[in-house]
Amino acid sequence: MGYGQVESAVADAGPLIHLYEVGYTHLLTLFDALHIPDAVWAESVGEGRIPPLDLDNVQCHALVDRHVDQFVHTHLLNNLHAGERESLFLCHQLDIDLLTDDLAARKAAKQLKVRPVGSLGIVVRGYREGLLTHSEAEQTLMALYEKSSLFVTRAIVEIALKQLG
Repeated sequence: MGYGQVESAVADAGPLIHLYEVGYTHLLTLFDALHIPDAVWAESVGEGRIPPLDLDNVQCHALVDRHVDQFVHTHLLNNLHAGERESLFLCHQLDIDLLTDDLAARKAAKQLKVRPVGSLGIVVRGYREGLLTHSEAEQTLMALYEKSSLFVTRAIVEIALKQLG
């Protein structure tokens, strides 16, 4: 299992914040391009929840409000926050995965035929791609559960642990 970059993805604020809280934002280098809409940048970096990401693969996007609004109206996404709406719009435009830990955003992504991947999934991918040892992956999953602001049940963490093999 060698180190390799995975496909591009759009990041919602959750995984950026949660991986930062446990010291593992370097896992975001798994993606050859990490697309971040302005609303997500504002919610995470702009509000001081994380420092600016010093990663070569980050691409920030200023989106046209009326295009996002039309997309939100067409797909009935008014219940989502601005970052989630912009993230889903960008996923739809680029036809790539969404990194999100938000349940409502995950549900909306599935309805839009966009694959959602959460912080736990990123850790599992990091292990599978050789960025983490088995022990590091286990410790990171447990840190996300015990130390980060991510709301996740122990049962979901156990599923992720089993995916490590």
